[in-house]
Amino acid sequence: MSRPTRRGRALLVTAGAAVAATLLSACGPQVEPRVEPGSSVDVAWSGELTSANAASVEGRTPGNLDVAAMTRAAFATVDADGEVREDPSFGTATVVADDPFTVRYDLADGIRWSDGVPIDAADLMLAWAASSNALSTPDLDVEALRGPDGRIDLPEATVWFDVAEPGGLAHAAEAPTRDDWARAIDVRFAQPVPDWRIALDVAVPAHVLGERVFGVTDPMEAKQRVLDAIDRADPLALSPLAAAWSGALGVDPAALADGAGDDAALLSSGPYRLDAVRDGRVELVANGQYVGAQLPQVERIALVSTADDAAALAGVTAGELDVATVRPTGADREAIRDLDRDDATLSTAGDGSRWELVLRADRAPLQPADARRSFLHTIDRRAVAEAALGEAAADPSSVDTTIVDPAIVDSVLFRSGTRVYGYALEDAGFPQAFGGADEERAAAERDAVGIQPGAELCVRYDRADAFASAALPVIAAQAATAGWAVRDCGVDDLGAGLAQDDWHAVLRLAPAPADAAEVVERWRGGGLSAIANPARETLLDEALVTAEQDALEQTLIEIEASLVADAVALPIAEPGRLTISAAGIQGVSPRAGHASLTWNAWEWGVEAPAP
Repeated sequence: MSRPTRRGRALLVTAGAAVAATLLSACGPQVEPRVEPGSSVDVAWSGELTSANAASVEGRTPGNLDVAAMTRAAFATVDADGEVREDPSFGTATVVADDPFTVRYDLADGIRWSDGVPIDAADLMLAWAASSNALSTPDLDVEALRGPDGRIDLPEATVWFDVAEPGGLAHAAEAPTRDDWARAIDVRFAQPVPDWRIALDVAVPAHVLGERVFGVTDPMEAKQRVLDAIDRADPLALSPLAAAWSGALGVDPAALADGAGDDAALLSSGPYRLDAVRDGRVELVANGQYVGAQLPQVERIALVSTADDAAALAGVTAGELDVATVRPTGADREAIRDLDRDDATLSTAGDGSRWELVLRADRAPLQPADARRSFLHTIDRRAVAEAALGEAAADPSSVDTTIVDPAIVDSVLFRSGTRVYGYALEDAGFPQAFGGADEERAAAERDAVGIQPGAELCVRYDRADAFASAALPVIAAQAATAGWAVRDCGVDDLGAGLAQDDWHAVLRLAPAPADAAEVVERWRGGGLSAIANPARETLLDEALVTAEQDALEQTLIEIEASLVADAVALPIAEPGRLTISAAGIQGVSPRAGHASLTWNAWEWGVEAPAP
């Protein structure tokens, strides 16, 4: 099958043809360009560009995060393997003191925004003020002021940066020491924090915010006004600054398409900059002012609004799209087979969520650990996944089914495919404890704690979840072989159902914890399992104040081991996603979480077809 001719490509190539030359002529440190003139990649996209500040509550949407990943440089990011990847060409984050825990965020020489204005200490101080909210109005009940639309109606002269994820900077209330000449700040934390390498998010240009809030036109003067407001902790100046950071950086796609949009929304510190929004396309081009090491190879990338997975797959098949992530069905087999034969790259990855069964340990009959072990030992997770997903999980030897085969998960806490996941399999013992069904052992454990055959367990699940609805009868049949009677306790509103007190277990799709904070949030006090474990609580406390990566991983593995020992959770499978990269498109590496494709767009390449 020959690949169809791409439509509309010539117009996109012409619009960005000068970018490679711009890279050579930009002032500051000279770098060797990698952009292939005329190259372009079209990506199927279900998002929408609405804000230039993806760090705010209002702006943190999947679409805005996709664009931010391409247009915002950072001290570090998390890659597809779950590892923190540092970027010293933007700057370095270094622990310079242990007591108090202090991190120096030091910008590299010559880096700048795409309008040519340097990135400096003012941008770092604004990032600290926003994420830490250290300068906010004391005792402010933000959620009481938040309206149904998510916006906050603040009283006059009230200061609040509506940051979506403050991370470890929530513990950095003391004003940093600033070195303006070195363009560095030393941030002192009240405790060590695990995420210190990625905590400082330079999401908003200080000069843009200063110009807008204080009505000045000189960018360096605008930066100084921002610094003055922060240094003096002046609520009269900080209040409009915080309000603008939180909600005044919206993007109007219609205005941008008409050429009347706010130029501030086009600024970039990363390898790509926003170029145009038109006809359902968000188009980005290589940033000619970028001097970092993450030099792009593709000149132009377009995020193309696509209705659904079927439309995305059809677009790749027709040659109108280059990259798409889909959840294919059996009807898509032939199209995917043809793409595979036409040298497309097919990459399967989990989306960071998993179906799991969590048991309540605070009510009979699951209060004894052996009772919980008995129930979990009845479940054959592969059989459950096959029954719930049908052919998609039935034959892992076939390319037609492997592409959507759900990965059976053998860790309570960790995402499959990551390095620490492998360590957990060895050290925490989940595969050894609950890797497969054992009916005789399950029956013996139930008998050992004096529970009579036919003991009933009410299992909550969301009826709208097709996997859970199909899996529950299989789980019930498996449990019956060891003397457990599973009752269908499906509900239309799972949150409301879990607030009731009549259930024993919940079968649900839930995100795997992405970091230590999410582990603690999920399992503090036993979480849904409601089991008190003082040793685990101590480990959870320790995880939140562990800054050294190896020590943190060991603590998390010990937490996992305690959960396995308590027999409170059974991870089953994680949904698979298929990413299709058309022939010649290289370097696309999907990851779990936000910006699943665009996080490494600078590594993408386009290989010319063989003559």
